Amino acid sequence: METVYFYSRTDEKSMKKVLDDDLFDEIVPTINECKFMGIDKDGFCMYMKARDDLVDKARKLLAESPSKELKGEEGEAILKAFREQAEAAEAGMGTLFG
Repeated sequence: METVYFYSRTDEKSMKKVLDDDLFDEIVPTINECKFMGIDKDGFCMYMKARDDLVDKARKLLAESPSKELKGEEGEAILKAFREQAEAAEAGMGTLFG
């Protein structure tokens, strides 16, 4: 399952505490500044791709946090940006080690 979240710069410190949970060591979310992803938001976009049960546990933890799960068109746009970034990285690695 894939999902994306947003949190603002002002919430970065409290989110680091949430993300210190062992669950996130297993999921290993990808976090980028939204502007770096081409998204006009001042904060961070977090992408998670893991088994459904792990993402469900993460959602429960994140429900108590200042982050917001992004759904609909906005969520799909950010998912697409993360996927394209991953594909570009894989293509680069293929070229490097190909």
